[in-house]
Amino acid sequence: MTGCCGRWDHGRPPVHEYLRHLEAAGFGGAPRLLGIEGDREVLTFIDGDVANDPGWQPGHGHRLPPYARTDLALRGAGQLIRKLHTAAAGFQPRITSYRSGPRPPGPGEIVSHGDLGPWNTVYRDGIPVAFIDWDAAQPAGPLADLAAAAQAFVPLAPPGLLAEAGFDPLPDLAARLRTFLDGYGLADRKAILPELQRCALDEDPSSPWLRATLPDLGRGL
Repeated sequence: MTGCCGRWDHGRPPVHEYLRHLEAAGFGGAPRLLGIEGDREVLTFIDGDVANDPGWQPGHGHRLPPYARTDLALRGAGQLIRKLHTAAAGFQPRITSYRSGPRPPGPGEIVSHGDLGPWNTVYRDGIPVAFIDWDAAQPAGPLADLAAAAQAFVPLAPPGLLAEAGFDPLPDLAARLRTFLDGYGLADRKAILPELQRCALDEDPSSPWLRATLPDLGRGL
């Protein structure tokens, strides 16, 4: 289940403007802003299950419930992200003080969620239907956003973290990445590789593993 209210802060106006745009564009995968009551924002309730792991700690795999590990859920995540990117494509924000990237979108960029992953996804009957917690919304290139989401949803993680996430036996990551990208509708799957290479440069403990794995992933696409 998702909550309907959140405490107001001054970082919210650009997110509110973005949510209103997504609603006007017909994107049903985000809560609608109903208004502000005192120091709280009021959002629509989205029924479903969120694949959140309350015991997760940095450096460990995010435990996923069985419904969030299926190919159906993975393809559905790609499809929902495509719908989000399509709805966001025409957005020209007036307020650009995004908490995580206070600037307007550059050429070829959109404003996106900023933290796409199972932990911010509402599932219904095992299918992703909405994203929640939009505080990290910020400008991003669609492929860069898709690559970051692939890391979270596939997930592109070392064997130990995959086991902690609940995968037994360990999955074929190239096959899961294909499923995710096909759900998104990426015509040339290999177009994601440069963005994944940029992800592998991040100061993340899993980055060396990703750099070493990318050649095999590329051959599997």
